[in-house]
Amino acid sequence: MKRPSRRKYNNILMIAVLVFIGVLQAPQLIKTYLLEPEQAVTVNADVQPLFERINPIKKMHFADYDVASNTSDQDTQFIERWFTLEGTLLTDESVKVLKTKLPAPSSVEVWFENQEEPQRITIYQAPNFWMMQNWQGEWIAVSAEEEYLFRN
Repeated sequence: MKRPSRRKYNNILMIAVLVFIGVLQAPQLIKTYLLEPEQAVTVNADVQPLFERINPIKKMHFADYDVASNTSDQDTQFIERWFTLEGTLLTDESVKVLKTKLPAPSSVEVWFENQEEPQRITIYQAPNFWMMQNWQGEWIAVSAEEEYLFRN
């Protein structure tokens, strides 16, 4: 069998390199030109508090436990963390997109001093943040570790 000439070998090598580059770029090209882009989550730069901060928190009711402000220093610090929570305001479009992708929500009842009814906070857990509804009914994104917000 006859060996390919040097020119033919160089041409084969160049074509192989181009095919290799094409294989490496294929996922990006498919993502860019063939798949529909995901709806972007737009976030406002406004930071909003979770609570109105007029009356202090007297008691919090979670699904598995209750925390009262006058029982221990640890509980008081825990309630203070919640009372000072702030988050980035989310747009309505972002909330609609996120709600379809997140697991079922949980809720927390917060009892304030000098108020008869509790404030109920709906909470969704996203991979990188918590989506919570604040006292004004706006949805905010709060970045915090689970141990910071909940007891296990």
